Amino acid sequence: MNNQGQGPSWKSFSSILQTNGVGLAYFLGSQKELGPARLRGEAVEGKPDSDLDLGVVLLEHPLDYWEGQKLRQCLEDALAPLFVPLRPHLLLLEEENAHVQYAAIRGLHVYGVNEEFTRRYRRQVLTLYGDWHSWWP
Repeated sequence: MNNQGQGPSWKSFSSILQTNGVGLAYFLGSQKELGPARLRGEAVEGKPDSDLDLGVVLLEHPLDYWEGQKLRQCLEDALAPLFVPLRPHLLLLEEENAHVQYAAIRGLHVYGVNEEFTRRYRRQVLTLYGDWHSWWP
């Protein structure tokens, strides 16, 4: 399930995600619209002090923290050329707090392996976010 397009950059983007075991991807943050625009081949200019946030959910997250960080860096390095002149910042969403995960699902959903995986993750995030807010004033 690719929610945005089929141009060469979109195909490369999807291929990199699929090859590295990514189940979902979301652009989030103040420059989220620039990610899809860049993948469509549009010239973009980001804010100088900001990066392009891309949150991913892995099909199987490594149990070892350092293995996860190596995978994150590998993905970020592979994806970076697709977004020049923007600086991508890759987030492994499973390692982020409820607020970041909620911001991701409210952002731009740009890749998913299937609808069931997407639904399960959204339900998990909404439950976690709701639980967190149920006890916080």
